Amino acid sequence: MLPKFDFHIHTSYSSDGEDAVAPIVEAAEARELAAIAITDHGPELSVGISPDKIIPMLQDIELARKDARIPVLIGMEANIVGTDGEIDLDEWVVEKLDVVVVGLHRLGSFGHRPEELAREYLSAVMNVVKRQRVDILVHPFQFHRYLAPHLSQDEMDEFVKLAAEKEVAIELNSKYRVPDEDLLRACLRDGVKLSIGTDAHTVAEVGRLDWPMAMLRRVGAKAEDLILEKFLR
Repeated sequence: MLPKFDFHIHTSYSSDGEDAVAPIVEAAEARELAAIAITDHGPELSVGISPDKIIPMLQDIELARKDARIPVLIGMEANIVGTDGEIDLDEWVVEKLDVVVVGLHRLGSFGHRPEELAREYLSAVMNVVKRQRVDILVHPFQFHRYLAPHLSQDEMDEFVKLAAEKEVAIELNSKYRVPDEDLLRACLRDGVKLSIGTDAHTVAEVGRLDWPMAMLRRVGAKAEDLILEKFLR
């Protein structure tokens, strides 16, 4: 049986999140999740955490998980800044995190053809994977649309092999319902671990995993194909 976990959750430390850490943990426990990760937006995003609130956030999560009945990971959703592999988290922040999830929210050529957007996205993601600590790539290839179909098979294979080499997990994202079966099957083929995330911004969204769980079953994923085990050792 596949375990249910949610490694992509935002709290009110992100300005687009609505709820505090404690009720989110309580909701995850009530929904019998195996583990969660709190992953508020990095400061570069318009809805990201204010830099002066990072330490209080870390302390808040640490306090909540002391009393939690399930593992609660301290994380953040780092933003890819540009296409050369930079992220918006300082090294001291990264060192304090249990899990670093990384997402791309801006591209310089927005409005160009999908093929151009897809290649710019691919370049940015591959550069960040080469240069930074990336535990999970969230909402993969989603940028106002799903971009993977606009890349060649060789380009996608190159990405999957790099993810395997760097031990980067690929998220099944409930909010955007990405990635597709082709990418998931390629990940399983090459030994890339899979993660699950709701991208929740409210308590009500935490642990709503119908789509990713159905996709995992469809592609024949097993518990050992998931990243969860890495963080429960």
